[in-house]
Amino acid sequence: MAFLILTTTIWLLFISDCVVTSLIYQHTVFQRQLNPGILQRTPPVFSSRVSTFQECINKCHNQPSCESLVFDIVTLKCSLNEGKTVEEEITINQIYHQVLNKTVHRDIIAYVKNLCEENNPGYIYNESVSVCYKIDSNPRLFMEAELFCGESGGHLLRINTERKQKFVEDLDLQSLNSISKYRIDGKKINDIWRFSNEKLVKQFYWYPGEPVGGGTSIGLRVGHNGKWDDIGSSKLHGCICEKDIKIV
Repeated sequence: MAFLILTTTIWLLFISDCVVTSLIYQHTVFQRQLNPGILQRTPPVFSSRVSTFQECINKCHNQPSCESLVFDIVTLKCSLNEGKTVEEEITINQIYHQVLNKTVHRDIIAYVKNLCEENNPGYIYNESVSVCYKIDSNPRLFMEAELFCGESGGHLLRINTERKQKFVEDLDLQSLNSISKYRIDGKKINDIWRFSNEKLVKQFYWYPGEPVGGGTSIGLRVGHNGKWDDIGSSKLHGCICEKDIKIV
């Protein structure tokens, strides 16, 4: 039987007081071994008393050569090992974890941008909001727009934070292919607005006077500076897709 622990760290590196040059992302997956048995006797690379088990986990996470750890819940002794073997037989008072995977990305912004844009035609990564999006002006019904975004592993743009709303207010939406509105995520069923992930839409950013049309979906009208308009699901509109980027 095994239990997993995931630890993630992001560092900011600066060349001056106001300019960020890089973001470093480090992710470590630990697996607890309940019955490791008798292991070879290998001296630890680090052994010291710590305050908590989490502190021991963090030390292994931040030590590049750490491949396993032993934490004694009585003495609070933390031992880090370069291999999967330990110095002494594991006792009932000790917790033994192995590192399953340790991932380091030296520049997380460049890495996420690559995840967003590589092999995803039309997608753009905006680092200020950390959103991967695509604007498409081809006319589609609501369900067609959902399927279109889903084909690339995405969904209609989900505006669930004020930062995202500020982001769309700065978008330069164009009237193309007779399109003057662009679909985003959100649908009204039984007078309740929900996103496609079934979560409630808690904050609305309607254009002054909206909603007035009785529409059951949401669109951004060209010239309305990113404010919302209720639109019909059976009307043809453009759409804005969003991909959720998973860092592994």
